[in-house]
Amino acid sequence: MSDHGGPTEDFHWESLVAELSLAADITVRVDAEIAGWLADRGDRVLVDLGCGAGGMAVAFGSAASAQARVRAVDGEPALLEATRRRAADAGLLGLETVQSDLASEIPIPPGTADVIWASGVVHHLPDEQAILDELAACLAPGGRLALGEGGLSGRSLPWDLGVGEPGLEVRLEAAQARWFAQMRRDLPGSVLKPYGWPRALRAAGLVDVTSRSFLLDLPAPLDPRAAEYVAGRLRGFLDHESLAKLVSAEDRQILGRLIDPDDVIYLGNNEDVFLLGVSTVHVGRRPGTPPAP
Repeated sequence: MSDHGGPTEDFHWESLVAELSLAADITVRVDAEIAGWLADRGDRVLVDLGCGAGGMAVAFGSAASAQARVRAVDGEPALLEATRRRAADAGLLGLETVQSDLASEIPIPPGTADVIWASGVVHHLPDEQAILDELAACLAPGGRLALGEGGLSGRSLPWDLGVGEPGLEVRLEAAQARWFAQMRRDLPGSVLKPYGWPRALRAAGLVDVTSRSFLLDLPAPLDPRAAEYVAGRLRGFLDHESLAKLVSAEDRQILGRLIDPDDVIYLGNNEDVFLLGVSTVHVGRRPGTPPAP
């Protein structure tokens, strides 16, 4: 399972490899900062669940020791192939890929992982607390479970675009929040978790629970690759019916123009477009002392 920050139920994953690879390029510095914070040189096994195009898996491979095993897990073969290409480009020839759907199995033997990373994955599963309990049991003593969940919605557009009603991104954020609540409600067997991720990690038996946020800050004007990334993020509000229905007809029209390179308001030609986002990571440690190297 993978997530690129938006709805997933209508996605054809092979068509998203380029988009997810671009996202990994854009966030490479943030991924390296997160991996450097989470990984220890004594770690032996680090697992990226829902690896997407492999950005965090490669970041872990660079942050961990040469003896560490980094395992990238995803249910989509095209994304695992993209991960292997990214690892090869980074010179990480020992990175392992595993095809597995977290909704049906956890491909980690109990008590073996020093780091388990899951970003935008757990919230797609019906019983979030149950899966955290299972993941905690997969940790070695002293191992850490880290969740990339929450933060602040990304912002890229000036408040007033000169067309439509000002404040477009505020309305898009509200639409995505409604979509998310609907997605959680409609999941078969959905179980309420009326508390936050730190409490959920403690309920899974983990200690030293903490959270830290990481800033992605690309000021205006954006280079063409970053502008392409922003366009892809906005395109998600049009491409998937369940979310598009929550966006007004006027705002859908404006979105279509913003991502059209032939339109006068195309975002790639707007020198005020920027990219600002905050990703929050929640982490807890399994009690016990790690084994000696």
